[in-house]
Amino acid sequence: MKKTTQTNNNGISADALKWIALITMLIDHTGASILEKIPQYTTVDWVFQLDMTLRLIGRIAFPIYCFLLVEGFYKTRSRKKYALNLFVFALISEIPFELSFMGGLDIGFHNVYWTLLLGMLLMMTLETIKVRKPDKYNLLALLAVAILAGIAQIVYTDYAAIGVMLIFILYQTRDNRKKQSILGAVAMCYEITAPISFILTYNYNGQRKKRKNAFAKYLFYAFYPIHLLFLYFVRLLIL
Repeated sequence: MKKTTQTNNNGISADALKWIALITMLIDHTGASILEKIPQYTTVDWVFQLDMTLRLIGRIAFPIYCFLLVEGFYKTRSRKKYALNLFVFALISEIPFELSFMGGLDIGFHNVYWTLLLGMLLMMTLETIKVRKPDKYNLLALLAVAILAGIAQIVYTDYAAIGVMLIFILYQTRDNRKKQSILGAVAMCYEITAPISFILTYNYNGQRKKRKNAFAKYLFYAFYPIHLLFLYFVRLLIL
C-alpha cells in the first residue's frame, strides 16, 4: 500500500519547488562552472566572495530534487518509465556535465542524474522487499542501501553515497513530514545552507498542475544538460 501525505490549498506546490530547485541550481553552477574557473580566482577577493555566496544559495537545490524524486516515485504512473527517463538524461547530461565542471571529458566524476537514478532503483528495490520479504525488510533494506550507496561512491556520482542515503531517509519518513524534515536537515547539515531546503519541503502542499502535454515535464529534465552547456560556452567566451 502506498503511503499518503496530506494535501491542502496552502503551502508550496510541487511546481513551485521545482522552480526553486531549478533556479538555485543555476545559481550554484554559475559559480562552479564560471567563477571557479577564473585563473587564481581565490586571490581576487570579490570574485571569491561572490562564488561562495552563489554556492551557498545553490546548496538548497539538491535536497529539493531528492524530495521531489520521492514524491514522484509514489505519484508516477510508471516507476519503470520514471527510472528510464532518469537513465536517458543521465547519459545525455554526462558530456555537458564534464565540459562544464572539468573542462573536458573526465570519467572520474558523474552527473547528479546517476545519483537520482540509484535512489530510484533503491526505492523500487525496497518496495519489492516489502512485498516478497516483509519479515526481513530491515536487514535487506540496509543491505540495499549499502550496495547502491556504495556504487554511487565508487563511481563518484554527484553527492555520491550521501545523496542515495538522503533519498532513503526521505523515502522512509515520507508519512511523517516533521520527522522527514528534521532527519533530512541533519543528513545535509554538512552543507551550511542545505537544511533550508527542508523548511520549503515541510510546507509542501501535495499539489501539482495537471499538464496537457509532456513539454513542461521534460523541460525540467532537459534544463540540466542545456544549462550546463550554456555555462560552458559562456565561460569560453568570457575567459
